[in-house]
Amino acid sequence: MTEGRSPVRLGLADGPDQAVEWAPWIGPFIMLGMRLRCFIPKLDGRQLVLAVSVPQRDYAAVLIASGWTLSSPAPELADPIEVFRASTQGTYLRAVTSNRIHTGAFTGLQAGPNELRVLIADKKLPVARYEAVAELDAAVESSHSVLPAPGFLAQFVGASASWAKRMAAPPSDLVLVGTAKWLLEDLAVCIGNAGDPKDVPCLLSNYVLPVVKGAATWSTRVVSAPKLADEPHLVEQHQAAILDGYGAIKYLNDILAPIVVCVIDRSVADESAAETIMEARSSNSHPISLKDELYWQPPGGVEALAFTVAL
Repeated sequence: MTEGRSPVRLGLADGPDQAVEWAPWIGPFIMLGMRLRCFIPKLDGRQLVLAVSVPQRDYAAVLIASGWTLSSPAPELADPIEVFRASTQGTYLRAVTSNRIHTGAFTGLQAGPNELRVLIADKKLPVARYEAVAELDAAVESSHSVLPAPGFLAQFVGASASWAKRMAAPPSDLVLVGTAKWLLEDLAVCIGNAGDPKDVPCLLSNYVLPVVKGAATWSTRVVSAPKLADEPHLVEQHQAAILDGYGAIKYLNDILAPIVVCVIDRSVADESAAETIMEARSSNSHPISLKDELYWQPPGGVEALAFTVAL
C-alpha cells in the first residue's frame, strides 16, 4: 500500500472480535484518498473530478475517505497547560487523555495539594492527564467518549504517533454525500490486518470521524443527497467531496470543492451518473492521467477516469 514497505493484507469485519476477510481492493481505495490530498497543490485554481466505477458501492466511498483523513498533516498544538492558561471561563475545548475525550466549556484551573487540576465539560482531572488540547471555534454541548483506537491502519501510515493531537483537532475538509444511512453503516464496519491473527480490527469511523449527535470529536460531515437541493451550503468550505451514487452525483455541477470523487455503482441499471460525468467532462476539461499524475492504479474490476474543469 505504501512505497518502501511490505504488502499488507487489509480486510473488513463486522465487529472487532471477528476475523477480518481480506479483499485486494481495500488498499487501493485508501491509497486513492491519500493521493487526492497530495494532488491539491497541482490544481492551480481548477477542480479535479474523479469518477470511480465499481461493481457494487459498498465501502468504496468510506475507504477513500479514510485515506483522505489519515493523510492530513498532524495538527500543531500548544502544550495542554499552555492552552488551559490561555483559556477563559466559557472557552470551548476538546481535551484528550490516553483513553478519553472530553469536549465542552472550560471552567478553570484549580490548585490541589499535589497537582493542578482542570475542569472541562463538567469533568475535573489533573492537568497531567491530558495529552492534547485544542480550542474550538464555536459553542458545543458537553460530550465525553472513549478515545477511538488508531488500529493497524493508522500505525501503518504513521498517524498513530500523533493520534491524540489528531483526535483533538481533526481536519474538517471532507464531506460525504449520498444515502446517509448506508454511509454510516459502512463506517460501522471494522478494518484490520488480515495477515495478523493478533490484530484487533477497529471501526472505519475511527478514521473518518463522522459528525453524529453526541460525538466528542468529529471531522467529516455525512450529508443526505436530497438535502443539497435546498441546502447547497452543506458542501461549501470543504477541500473534497465524495459523491456516492447518482442521487449525489446529479449535483456535481453545483459543487465547488477543489476535489470531487464520484462513486458509480454498476449494480444499479442506470446510466444517469455516467452521463452527468461525461457532460461535465465535455465542458473545457483537461484530462488527468491516473498513472502518471495521480500515481494510482485502479484495482481489478474498477474503472476510473479523471479530469479538471474550471471552477
